[in-house]
Amino acid sequence: MMDIWTRLLLGVTAFAVLGYIGIVYGGCAADPDCHFGPCPGRQAFCGVVHAGAREKQAP
Repeated sequence: MMDIWTRLLLGVTAFAVLGYIGIVYGGCAADPDCHFGPCPGRQAFCGVVHAGAREKQAP
């Protein structure tokens, strides 16, 4: 059986990972210029892409 310290660390890690995913992908869902980007082989999901990023770059 796991002791209380191990359970606490696993819980904190799970909370941090789910919080990160919620902030990044939830924020992208609310932004109309943001979309989910596939990998080069189009077989898997690789991350988020912001459509306005190239337009906002300095010359």
